[in-house]
Amino acid sequence: MEQDLWKQNASAMVDYHGQVFEIICQRSHGSHAFSIFQGANPLELSFTVLLLDMSIVLILSNIMRFLLKPLKQPKVISDVLAGIILGPSVLGHNKTFAKNVIPENSRFIIRNIGIIGFMFFLFLTGVKMDVTVITKVRKRLWVNAAGGILIPYIIVPSVASIIKRCTDLGFNKASSTGAIVSAIIITAFPVIYSVLKDMQLLSSEIGRLALTISIIGDVFGLSMIVTFEALKQGEKKMIYVLYYLLTLVGVWIVKRTPQGKLVDQNYVIATLLGVFFMGFTTDFIGAAIGSGPIWLGLAIPDGPPMGETIVQKTEVILNDILMPFAYATIRLQTDVFEMWAYWASLIPVFTLVFSAIVVKLVAVVLVARFMEMTYRDSFTLGFMLSLRGESEFFLCLHWMDLKIIKTPSFSLIVTLIILMTSIACPIINYLYDPTRPYLINKKRTIQHRVQESELRILACIYDQESVANLFSLVDFINPTTNNPFTIFALHLIELLGRATPVFIDHTKYKDVYRDNNNEAVHKAINHYEKAHRDCITMNFFTSVTPNRTMYRDICEIALSNKVELIILPFHKKCIENRYDFSTAVRRVGVQSTNANTLSHAPCSVGILACKNNAAPWGTLPTRISYRVNCVFALLFLGGPDAREALSLVSRMVEHPNVSLIVVRFLANEYEGYEKSERKMDDGVITWFWVKNEKNDKVVYKEVVVRNGFDTVLAIKLLNDSAPIDLWITGRNNGINPILIEGLLEWSENPELGLLGDFLMSLDSGSVLIVQQQVLRNQRVSP
Repeated sequence: MEQDLWKQNASAMVDYHGQVFEIICQRSHGSHAFSIFQGANPLELSFTVLLLDMSIVLILSNIMRFLLKPLKQPKVISDVLAGIILGPSVLGHNKTFAKNVIPENSRFIIRNIGIIGFMFFLFLTGVKMDVTVITKVRKRLWVNAAGGILIPYIIVPSVASIIKRCTDLGFNKASSTGAIVSAIIITAFPVIYSVLKDMQLLSSEIGRLALTISIIGDVFGLSMIVTFEALKQGEKKMIYVLYYLLTLVGVWIVKRTPQGKLVDQNYVIATLLGVFFMGFTTDFIGAAIGSGPIWLGLAIPDGPPMGETIVQKTEVILNDILMPFAYATIRLQTDVFEMWAYWASLIPVFTLVFSAIVVKLVAVVLVARFMEMTYRDSFTLGFMLSLRGESEFFLCLHWMDLKIIKTPSFSLIVTLIILMTSIACPIINYLYDPTRPYLINKKRTIQHRVQESELRILACIYDQESVANLFSLVDFINPTTNNPFTIFALHLIELLGRATPVFIDHTKYKDVYRDNNNEAVHKAINHYEKAHRDCITMNFFTSVTPNRTMYRDICEIALSNKVELIILPFHKKCIENRYDFSTAVRRVGVQSTNANTLSHAPCSVGILACKNNAAPWGTLPTRISYRVNCVFALLFLGGPDAREALSLVSRMVEHPNVSLIVVRFLANEYEGYEKSERKMDDGVITWFWVKNEKNDKVVYKEVVVRNGFDTVLAIKLLNDSAPIDLWITGRNNGINPILIEGLLEWSENPELGLLGDFLMSLDSGSVLIVQQQVLRNQRVSP
């Protein structure tokens, strides 16, 4: 019988030449032929237990993320805590639970898969890391990085020299102490990137600073780790140090990635297999098994095409499958009960690690203040560079293998790392709001600008299709030699395949491009600039940043260049096929970027939604391609957004090919108006009419309505009476609620406002939505 093959776990102590060894006999089992319905116990099968274990980990991890989200905790803290709850520190402390859920015969599998998870985590981080940035950094960053490393390296080893005689086995050696001190002092780039990505701070000013400093620190840190591991190899014979270093040099030469390879499936597979080879090689020579994968990652060019392809094909399975095993490996070694039992002997370890954390924080803050950063930014940078996580957990496992530390010390260091990161994250969120500088009290709008001054516009570009439409709209706003424009063209690209955001100022770096698409956009902009150099000054930028924080780069450029109008493309673009039918294609991440820009912009914002390529300006942004006459319609419902839209069209109507219909909607018996808003609306309407009363291309109408349905009916009648090429309206702010009553339930695109969303449903005419600048301490309508 198959069940007769199963043996109960047994252990025995064997004395061999004076050394005592524990021999554990594991139960063996055959196939999965028997089910629970036939009396078999699935928990006696290691693979079944493994599946149960990981299912519980994934469920508990998601529960912990939900519970800790209000506390601003990153993913790594939630996942590690979920693992520790299942480990011997909490549930695993119960012998029955430990025997059935985490038996010895499944721990070996979990640990090995977890190590593979750490290997691929470090490999992908290396792929995303661009070490060449250290050749371009300013002196200020070198001072920050050097001060944050050298000051702790002077103070902490002094503390270690005092307490090293009192620690547990293996920790009182210089190589062991140096390795642990280095790991705590050096801020690991993989950890900083992972946590800041969760906190959406990668593209923030302090976030970029922390990433760059961590790269500089990692160069030094890797050198120190190699040094201390070489010393560890030389504890038996000094010749082993030479063997170790020579082997590392050989590994570095072998791992160089061939340049110019096509990113086909075979090359990707070969690269991923290289992760296992590099892990085997570094483990074989006694180095940390993660060292080889991160070196291999550094050798692969970041970004497209190679880095982006590898990240896209690997990241999901790493984050959702392999990393939970990695965190489960941590939980198997973390036992707070054993930590408390040996607390008296752990006080020196606690003193060393705690002093390293505190000295590191204080050193970074002091150096930042010396470099004239504000107190708030200095402490923010200090806490960012104090973040600890996956890299330190992996090193702790490596130290366990080298017998530098034991389970009590391991549990203590893991606990301190969790506490440090979990405390630092909410403090960072409290101290640092990267969007705060964007909302200002100085008005930067078209309505309030000096008439003869230069109009400054920021045009945001996501793809080649948006170039023609955006710049044709700019042309219709009518730049002239007497009223010139300064255009800031920003090409926004999603950050893929690399960790550090990229910002390129093409006025300084004319021949530097992110990819072929970026170069094509640049050429189109250059062509436009040459055709309008008499009235337009062009500045071109490229920003490679995560979708979730793209709006910050938009707002930053608008703020620093005193822009008065930001023009954004709609998140849907229309592509015509060979049967002359238009298909709407979503631009990934653009809708949230537009919504966030509306909420934080330091100036007025317009969103241009082109329904198809039959827009009045066609596909070529030159004046000769326009129709003889284009009909624009402004729907004026009152409020600051409507007044800003009217100020904009007052410039458009000066264009020789534009005819304008202005329709002002009024509530029946003037119901629902605020007196101050109504007075300002009357003033700007009077100004516009006085300016254009003799202009035959301008038609002004007033329509009295009782609710939103009357408003919609009037718009439909206008659309049926004449083909409208471009609808223009204010977004939401200040609109009399009577005029849009009943329209709320129709809204699908809130960033366009209620009326703009309805205009997108009409069969003709593109749509331009305008929002006037929201000053600080004001609220913008959702």
